[in-house]
Amino acid sequence: MAPVALICTTGFSDVLTLGRQNRADPYALHVGPSPWETRLPAAWRVEVDGRLDAHGREAVPLRLAAGDGEGDATTIPLDARLDALPRSPEAYAVCLLHGHAHPVHEQRVREHLRARDPGCRVVCSHELTLGPEAGEFEWTRSTVEAAGRAGPRTATVEAAAAAGTAPPDDAPAPAQATPEEAWPTWAQALEALCDEMQATLVAEAVSSVVREAMDCAAAFFLPDGRLAAQARSLPLLLGSLQPAVAGLLEHHPAAQMTPGDGYLSNDPWCGGTHLPDFVLLRPAYVQGRLCGLLACILHHQDVGGTTPGSVPTDATSIHQEGLRVPPLRLFKAGRVDADLQRLLAANSRRPAQLLGDLAAQWTALARGETALTSVAARFGERFDALAEQALAAAEQATRAALLSTPDGETTWHDALDGDGIDPAPVAVEVRLRKRGAMLSVDLRGCAPQTRGPANASRGAVFAAVSHLAHALAPQAPRNGGATLPLELLCAPGTIVDPAPGAAVNARTNLVKLLANAMLGAWSRLLPQQMPAPNAGVAVVLSLSGEADGKPWVYTEIIASAAGGAPWGPGGSGVSTDVGNARNTPAEVIEGQAPLRVERVGLHRGSGGAGRHAGGCGVERAYRLLRGHGIISYRGERHTVPAQGAAGGGPGRTGAAWIERADGSRTDLPAKARAAWDAGDLLVIRTAGAGGWGEPDTTTGPPGISSTDQSTR
Repeated sequence: MAPVALICTTGFSDVLTLGRQNRADPYALHVGPSPWETRLPAAWRVEVDGRLDAHGREAVPLRLAAGDGEGDATTIPLDARLDALPRSPEAYAVCLLHGHAHPVHEQRVREHLRARDPGCRVVCSHELTLGPEAGEFEWTRSTVEAAGRAGPRTATVEAAAAAGTAPPDDAPAPAQATPEEAWPTWAQALEALCDEMQATLVAEAVSSVVREAMDCAAAFFLPDGRLAAQARSLPLLLGSLQPAVAGLLEHHPAAQMTPGDGYLSNDPWCGGTHLPDFVLLRPAYVQGRLCGLLACILHHQDVGGTTPGSVPTDATSIHQEGLRVPPLRLFKAGRVDADLQRLLAANSRRPAQLLGDLAAQWTALARGETALTSVAARFGERFDALAEQALAAAEQATRAALLSTPDGETTWHDALDGDGIDPAPVAVEVRLRKRGAMLSVDLRGCAPQTRGPANASRGAVFAAVSHLAHALAPQAPRNGGATLPLELLCAPGTIVDPAPGAAVNARTNLVKLLANAMLGAWSRLLPQQMPAPNAGVAVVLSLSGEADGKPWVYTEIIASAAGGAPWGPGGSGVSTDVGNARNTPAEVIEGQAPLRVERVGLHRGSGGAGRHAGGCGVERAYRLLRGHGIISYRGERHTVPAQGAAGGGPGRTGAAWIERADGSRTDLPAKARAAWDAGDLLVIRTAGAGGWGEPDTTTGPPGISSTDQSTR
């Protein structure tokens, strides 16, 4: 392939490698390195100093040649960086931050390149046309491809969701199909319906944590509450929907529901997770018959509590975390209860966002009910029988996976970096007992419930169990049958089954460690067939403040890395196991808040050494431009690294700190709440994943996967 050189904004040369951090298959055991590391190696990615803001104003002048920005010893002119290319490229791809909307810097770079290399082709992002949903990754990928470097075509979650639609009303079932032959098509149709609801949530939501990060999920349940199908999205939320729907049905039985009803809850002791996650359920009727239950869950930007974003890292009670909503009816005959709606809005710092995102949930469920009419018409009287077939198939697939694995008992230990109040490690213990076609997941050895918000309700913990079940039989239908052969054992009063009233907003940290520990314990039964542990981190960052007399709040989810495997290295900067949220483009962040995102890259060298190295974590840096604000940082792996497997080394730990405008530095613990002011820079580095196998010292420096060994 002809060499193409990418010209990008300083701090953004890893954008292609990072992508959007999510993965197409949410239950894939292993995620490998990004193909972009070899398709466009680091040596062909050239950074240029200079920045425009979201409004097209120059924030940092361009430095193209030695005479530009004279006296600034911290920057290197573009010419010097181009001189370091391996050889002359045949084309340049110029993609600068905000360049597609405000092309002045790209135009200047193009003129400079043409003067320097008259015979070389130059393609700029502002010459292309992409949809409004595109961020810097999509613009960079498209610009590089337009310049002649073909990229990998990996299906994303949103693309898969957009492609999946319910069959048309007139699509007949196969004439000779028996129920046994038809249930796979039935399951696919229901999954497509759930994907359609998922896509609606993302498209209709107001807050960026949903529109960009896709922090939401949708599923279809049978009237008795059994999970029948789910979207391809976020296992952390998908796995939590099952107990949440059970909690709603306990208070509002399906037999008492009527068309157009809608039921809401976020109560962790009624199957919920933490308070920002609102679950909304709608009974679905076809020709007057209750055919099933449509449910979705969405992370709301703010539901009250002591800090904007409703994730106070120093909370000691659920009452400090926001408004707790027990199962209640919010819609009747399709009309919202205006009094309850006002109550919800009054308890949020962002009432318009809350109501807009809640409306998106209701719209998604309404579209799901419309789509279900087509599915039910297609399969007619066989609908219920096919549902049973699909559930049985998922259960049988899980049992077959268990039967093919040797019986045994294994244990995996890990620890949280404190609970947000006490920095002492919080013990996590997973003990698996596999006997025949049954698997016991015993969490009774986990630490007593904490004073801080590191606890997780049983509903949240079930997401890790559900992920394990689906990972054991990844080709089976994604429904509740898969979890039936698994038994969950928890001790009341522990971090995995806290007493009512406990603080739980940081439950993601614990659930991710549990998911990793379950896979780690399972790997000891199949050591040559399982990858090393993932990094086990999904940072939840909530930034808020006031600038120019106006309040603002923003939430982001930052991934880490995948473990090395017997067959290859782990992926870097990717969301793993129960996580699958996308990152938020810097261009979106800068358009919403008085922030400048100065780095979006890899935490290079953080992957564990091994025959197949673990993936590297992520580095992101944010500068507050105006006013003052509050940082709510929920991280992990600051002191306890991800373990390696089969002789592989552990990943490197993460860190976070604030570089103050006065030159001082404030290091943050794994869970922190801190104030910052204009000019301060927040830097976050997530941990690397474990390596697999004894390291081969001839292949490169430890902690860098085979695709990450080039230098910048």
